[in-house]
Amino acid sequence: MIIPKYPEVPRLTDNQIEELTEIVFCKETEFKNNDVIFVFGTTHPGSYENALQAYKKGLGKEIIISGGTSGSPDKHKDWIYGDKSEARVLFEKLVAHGVPIEKMVIEDKSTNSMENVIFSKEIYDFSKTKSIIFISKNYASGRQLRTLKKYLPNDIHYTAYGYNIYFDDETTFDRHDWMKYDKSKSLVFGEYLRILFYGKLGYIEELSEPIKGLEKYTDPLFY
Repeated sequence: MIIPKYPEVPRLTDNQIEELTEIVFCKETEFKNNDVIFVFGTTHPGSYENALQAYKKGLGKEIIISGGTSGSPDKHKDWIYGDKSEARVLFEKLVAHGVPIEKMVIEDKSTNSMENVIFSKEIYDFSKTKSIIFISKNYASGRQLRTLKKYLPNDIHYTAYGYNIYFDDETTFDRHDWMKYDKSKSLVFGEYLRILFYGKLGYIEELSEPIKGLEKYTDPLFY
């Protein structure tokens, strides 16, 4: 199944909006020092900008950069690097801004978030890792968290370091105002559907129970 980027959104109650926010954006937590900064692959410049910011703040000792060559036509408008791997572009930008090469590990074969984690696990030993701060788009952080928790040791503590995206009209959104705009509502609801669907397939950590009133979206016939 391919879930549309902008699926139709049902009328949501205040309680449903609150639950969607916690599931899709992750819970807000205080930023602390971590063992690793994990960067999910993307063509969005916010990825390296926030990875650099997190590193300079001392929020991680090492950086794992993941992402192969994206076959998706939905690349960021500022991407000018053709078929160069996402991880290689991110790595070169971080080096150019002063991050030591020896502090970074590159995984450049993956094509999706699940592979970002699985392939990184093949080249990096997470057995002694106790904490990870991960870089992703803010509205994708809940799904990314569940991907990390599915494949990495279960005693790791995770913190989301999300960044906002902008629509063509320069509108942006975050966990506090996504419900005000049609496009952001659709993106957030689409992420909820992905979390449900990928969890049922076993690709990510499954949601313990659906949001009350939205149970029909867990029905296999819906997919």
